[in-house]
Amino acid sequence: MKPVASLVLCILVASISGCSETPVDVATSVASAEIVNSTCPIMGNPVVAKDLEPGLVKDWNGKKVGFCCPPCLEEWDELTDAQKTEKLAKPPEVHGTAHDHAEHDHAEPKADE
Repeated sequence: MKPVASLVLCILVASISGCSETPVDVATSVASAEIVNSTCPIMGNPVVAKDLEPGLVKDWNGKKVGFCCPPCLEEWDELTDAQKTEKLAKPPEVHGTAHDHAEHDHAEPKADE
């Protein structure tokens, strides 16, 4: 009787926990839901948590910090902890709706790159 009870228990647990028919990107949901900023600390652009790609999030001092683009991640890595604290507390202001793209492009890489 014990094997039957174990089987019933396993089926019950599986049916309660269930599976979603709709796949969920857990990495994206978790990464973007926990960011501590709504503005890029490097360029000052808006950082929208629900739209943020996991690759644009850095762990820093137990916090997740979101960025607007990959070059900002690189610049962040070059800052001291004191500078990072200052940038998070007072990110630069953006004038207009976009930042200077002189040194980088947000476009998707071309197939031949």
